[in-house]
Amino acid sequence: MQLNRSNFLKFLIQSEPGKPAISNGLRAVLGLGVPMLIGQLINQRESGLLVGLMAYFVNLANVGGPYQIKAKAMAQATVGIAVSVFVGTLVAKVPLLAVVLTFIWGLASGFASLYGNAGANVGLVVGISFITTIAQPGDLETALIRSLLCLIAGGWAMLLSLVMWPFRPYDPLRIALADCLNAIANYIQKFVDKVTTPESILEIRKALETARTTLGTLRIGQPARCWINEQFLVLIQDGDRLLGSVIALTELIETHFQNQQYYTVQQLVDDALQEISVILQAIAKVISRKSASIDLGNLQRIYEALKEQESLQRKVIAGSETDYTTLVALTNLVLTIEKLIKQLQYTAQTAKSLEDRSKISRRDVDRLLLVEEEQRSLLSLLKENLTLDSAIFRHTLRIGVSLTVGVILYSVTNLPMGYWVTLTIMLVLKPNLGATFQRFFQRVGGTILGAILAAVILATITSKVVLDIIILLTVFFGISLIRFNYGYSVVFLSIFVLLIIDIGHPIGWQFAGFRVLNTLIGAGLAFASHYFIWPNWERDRLPSQLATALRECHKYFSDVMAVYQGTKKGDSTIISQRRQTGLAIGNAQASFQGLLREPKMHKELVEPVMTLLLYIGRFTNAVTVLAVHLEHFRGTVPLPELETFVRQVSIMLEQLADAIQQEIPPPPLPDLEETLQKIQPHLQALRTARIDELAVNQGHTPIRQAVIDYSILDLEIDQIVRRLTAMHSAMVRLISSK
Repeated sequence: MQLNRSNFLKFLIQSEPGKPAISNGLRAVLGLGVPMLIGQLINQRESGLLVGLMAYFVNLANVGGPYQIKAKAMAQATVGIAVSVFVGTLVAKVPLLAVVLTFIWGLASGFASLYGNAGANVGLVVGISFITTIAQPGDLETALIRSLLCLIAGGWAMLLSLVMWPFRPYDPLRIALADCLNAIANYIQKFVDKVTTPESILEIRKALETARTTLGTLRIGQPARCWINEQFLVLIQDGDRLLGSVIALTELIETHFQNQQYYTVQQLVDDALQEISVILQAIAKVISRKSASIDLGNLQRIYEALKEQESLQRKVIAGSETDYTTLVALTNLVLTIEKLIKQLQYTAQTAKSLEDRSKISRRDVDRLLLVEEEQRSLLSLLKENLTLDSAIFRHTLRIGVSLTVGVILYSVTNLPMGYWVTLTIMLVLKPNLGATFQRFFQRVGGTILGAILAAVILATITSKVVLDIIILLTVFFGISLIRFNYGYSVVFLSIFVLLIIDIGHPIGWQFAGFRVLNTLIGAGLAFASHYFIWPNWERDRLPSQLATALRECHKYFSDVMAVYQGTKKGDSTIISQRRQTGLAIGNAQASFQGLLREPKMHKELVEPVMTLLLYIGRFTNAVTVLAVHLEHFRGTVPLPELETFVRQVSIMLEQLADAIQQEIPPPPLPDLEETLQKIQPHLQALRTARIDELAVNQGHTPIRQAVIDYSILDLEIDQIVRRLTAMHSAMVRLISSK
């Protein structure tokens, strides 16, 4: 897709979700500022600056999360930086050896990403410390002194972070759980405001997975069951169940209550949603150790008002089948809100128990299990990825090759500040081409603007005190913004770099120009290496991601429908499969977003992929309504022809998955409408029998139970057919556009 000027500008300034990391910025200022101040006081300004910079690097390895992860990552970064600085200082005078070791360090930095976000950050700072040191040769004494200063810097950085965590190891998990509940509350608010997007569900899924990962890390190494871990586990499971119930509720509203004739119901449901959102936010505050009142009174009153509407509807149906269909939808709506009230009560109770440590006695603490991933050895994980089929291995080779070329280039040409070529490569080169493409322009644009501003500052300000203050301010803003918008961050960090270079070595426009030139060369090498060395295009990955999402949808649909067919009982595997389906859809959405950042992306692909993702999500929502209803399902005799319907939908989902993966047109849709017409008479007979029965018995009867069991199918299978048809149509357009 060729970017026009407007899109290109948005592309450059696009920010990530969330807010600037103010605390990270403050920690970076302390990490750098205190050593600089001490260096000035003892007349060792450059040594103080080195300690501050290395502390800054070690802080970059602080990936957040549980104490164990942060402490381990920062300790590894400290040792890795010290070793890299020692070796880099000694080999800098031997160009051939420096080139060979640059390649090796580049490979090591790339493979570090095998071990998660923490490994990737450690690999990055260790690689940066090596490639910057080989441009500053020294003898053995210099190497030892630099390494010792690096160890001091690491200790200082860890001390800063440790002071912030000491007696609250569960705070990261509390934050993750609160984020999850707040994300569900935000989704509800967006639904009420009619601004929901597929990314809203993705945000909730990410929050849930973050909470699961955090709890898993805390649990590792603990010798026995821990009561508080079980409470957190219950809250995670509650979050998943609340998400399912909220999706079911919004699906019922969107599908069946949009007409003006249901104005009263709409108003009551909107009020209920607002209350649910407020309650979720209050529970999130309690989990985060903040003062909040959790009051379900208003929600209970709204629920009673909806029950009255259901009762009124039941009295006035007067034999009308159309009105009875509405009554069924309203009944399911009321049941879903009733279930949400119970879930919110349980969740609030668990959240409060974290403070008073009063153990809860309720349904499924004992049967909820934390599934920890099998810990594979570092060596076996490395062996698995020593193949060109591994995207990480291909990316690692790109890093090693491009860094080696960069070192050779600036060594041969004697470029001043040549290490900025390799440093730029480390920071720009990303695993996928779309992210590298975006980072290329953000890095170059931010560097040019930062260099201009730095040159102006140095030309107009001579006071060392003022310059030191500006240095600390640029560090604060640079680190605070680094995950919010990399381009903005680069502007401040470029000013910072040029100002610290000026310490004892006056520079001006000439050095600013070299900084820009080296950045351009490094960014160009990074982009070229990704473009020519086994390029990892999202357009190649997306079909597989879409196929996986479709197959997970099929599994979810099959698991739920098997209960309605009487071939299995509802259990926790359905909740687990809902999670897997949500993750697969999220991965496909993320891949699509990566595709949008790639150069030469065909705009004809955008609409069909967007439509396919949208209706995969909506198909899943319809299945979720059926899954949530299983709590009220009592397993009456299965409907005739339901097996045929399930088989047709299952075959179609598999055919769509095969079609997208093999890039072939999907087979024609089966005649699902004909199958629905065969199911309808059985549902109509149930409704008619219940309408006749209402005149003499409005209580619970076998006929009423059968209606409760299967009328939800009447409401949702039509939606399933419509959404499957839309997915098939989008697939046809997608394949034809290639």
